[in-house]
Amino acid sequence: MGRSASAVLPSLLLGGLLFAGCTAGGSTASPTQPAGSSTATSSPSAGSTGMPSSAASATPSDAGCRTDYSPVPLPTWARAGFTPSDQPVPYVLSDRGDVVAILWADHDPLVAPPVAGRNNKILWVPRVASPVGTPLQIRATLTSTGMTATRAVDGGLGPSTIDLPAPGCWSLDLTWGDHHDHLDLAYAAS
Repeated sequence: MGRSASAVLPSLLLGGLLFAGCTAGGSTASPTQPAGSSTATSSPSAGSTGMPSSAASATPSDAGCRTDYSPVPLPTWARAGFTPSDQPVPYVLSDRGDVVAILWADHDPLVAPPVAGRNNKILWVPRVASPVGTPLQIRATLTSTGMTATRAVDGGLGPSTIDLPAPGCWSLDLTWGDHHDHLDLAYAAS
């Protein structure tokens, strides 16, 4: 007993980071082409623990992700085109609050790998409009393994199909024009 706070704090911080699934960057990407409006590259990499990547070990219940999205009214700035405007829909609000990802289903709306006859549809609605046609660039990282994938929605924010290579919690860094934001999305096993 009698350990000082300065000795305990680094251990707690390291444990919290490992629990949250923080991972290191990826290795050289190999191109793939998913169905829909996005382009892709994927690369597995070792996570912060130094253990090899394994898509099979990923689960959508990773910290920060959920597979059930209770429908609730959208933020007022994202309601254009919805009638009634306050109708509940399943969505995820980005960290900075600059974009919502509308998911269209409240349970397992996104699956990996993709399934024939079912799209991984996401409607991206930005708080501030960018010039028409400004592409949405997505860098996705599977939080449990560090696997990365990039996607580009060439038509800009709006409707898209975003397929990712493995189930689990994906951390998405979003860039469109000079805007940048982040959100987490879970892809259930198909």
